[in-house]
Amino acid sequence: TNTPKFGSQLFTTEDYWAVWLGLGIIAIVMIVFWCGSTVKHYAVTPGAWSGINEIWKDFSNNFGAYIAVFIGFGAVFTLSIWMMGRNVKEFIIGYIIIFVSSLLIFYLASWKGMKTWHMGAPLLALLIGLIVGNMFKMPGWLNTSMRTEYYIKTGIVLLGATLPLTLIFEAGGIAFLQATIVSVATWMAIFLSATRIFNLDPKFGAVLGTGGAVCGVSGSIAIGGAVRADKDHIAISIGVVSIWAIVMVFVLAILTKFMIPPDGIVTKLSPWYLITPGEAGAWVGTSEYADAAGFAVVAEIASEYGDAPIHTFTLMKVIGRDIWIGIWAFILSIVSVMYWEKSKGETSVGISVIWERFPKFVLGFFTASIIMSIIAGLAPKDHVGKVKLNDIFKSKAQKHAYNADFSDYIIPEQLTQKFVYDSKNRVITFKGKMTLSELDLLISAAKYPDQEWAIKNLHYKTDWFESVLKSKAIGPIKELRSWAFVFCFLCIGLSTRFKELAIFGLKPFWAFTIGVIVNVPLGFFLTTYIFSSYWQAIR
Repeated sequence: TNTPKFGSQLFTTEDYWAVWLGLGIIAIVMIVFWCGSTVKHYAVTPGAWSGINEIWKDFSNNFGAYIAVFIGFGAVFTLSIWMMGRNVKEFIIGYIIIFVSSLLIFYLASWKGMKTWHMGAPLLALLIGLIVGNMFKMPGWLNTSMRTEYYIKTGIVLLGATLPLTLIFEAGGIAFLQATIVSVATWMAIFLSATRIFNLDPKFGAVLGTGGAVCGVSGSIAIGGAVRADKDHIAISIGVVSIWAIVMVFVLAILTKFMIPPDGIVTKLSPWYLITPGEAGAWVGTSEYADAAGFAVVAEIASEYGDAPIHTFTLMKVIGRDIWIGIWAFILSIVSVMYWEKSKGETSVGISVIWERFPKFVLGFFTASIIMSIIAGLAPKDHVGKVKLNDIFKSKAQKHAYNADFSDYIIPEQLTQKFVYDSKNRVITFKGKMTLSELDLLISAAKYPDQEWAIKNLHYKTDWFESVLKSKAIGPIKELRSWAFVFCFLCIGLSTRFKELAIFGLKPFWAFTIGVIVNVPLGFFLTTYIFSSYWQAIR
């Protein structure tokens, strides 16, 4: 039966249960964090592999963690399914199938060949689901566990915790202003093209627009849920975004290779098309549609010109543009309720109707973001970063093992009160959060490459948010969010027919392409002319 066990919507709708589950996970993670520990050893997804033996090793090491994820999600999902009056037995059987399938998809996505082509787990889940769902007829009882909206809403609430509002201040005024201009202009170009030129549904246009304006897959997922878009709209948007993300990897890699001069220096006498490495990173940040793909481009630039493109890309894309997910979700959820969901003959929408239709999980998203913002603001002022002289520096763009010797390192006079070399314990420390200018100063005093890598690692360790909060709390939440998104896209694929997607033809692709045509030159103009001095100054 579908008779709820309770009358209150607080415990009988997927909207509210997504909020309770998402905020519950965040609460558990943060309680463990403040007790001095972390759940990151239990909230995991498969690591990268290239051989079968590596798969077995990963599975053996993380078997207990996978069981924990399975039981944790499964217990809450099952309880909520029971309280919503649905068939618990059917759900449990289906959930086991979905979980095991998702784990296999994660392993496939972790193969180094897939990573080369930037095929993430959500996209693979969608593609595999589409193939299986169109080859075989899904049994009716499986529908009970294919709770697409429930999974996506849970993932979006968790997404809020990974985007604290403090990121706006981290990006700085210039980066956020450029991100705002690019985000709004790109969204408007795609939305208006989709709705005015190609006559697509406004909700579809909103999902496509946010995929291009913000951060691709996550943006499409968040807005798809916020405006209650059809699953076909989300599936197609993810496909289009992924295609353009891959295309832009090659386009931007080739363009920047020819546009950055050999010495990386641009003067007023240089040709108009030449750019500095820092400007190149910022431009990639405005015109790439996936973080991983963008990091691949700037990592290649950094291998020749230093870390400036990585720093500017991070400020522009990972911080500046991505924070717009929450802003778009809030604005478009209200627009959808007031205009796109109005019944025929309905001239106005009252406050009570707006509240009834408003997607409550969007409030869960902002609650999660505010909670993490408050916690991020509590960073200890006396935090000291510390790294071993024999270690591995690892970021999204770079990985390097080093064995540094600082016995002959001369500490810059301005930083003698902050930087300390402990020869006895073979560590270096730095008091407070190291700025980019301080990093540049310390690296300029390095005599050997390994000293530089150690200092880069120290720069990371001095950032309490990145090295402590993000590593021990936000990181595990991201992993659990990934599970929810893969559940969602596997279900979308299994329940979608190719003929349903074919109805739209190439209209979504061309609408998105118009956005690309606006985005790329706009990003170049803002980066190299309007805000060029800002990006050139970042080292």
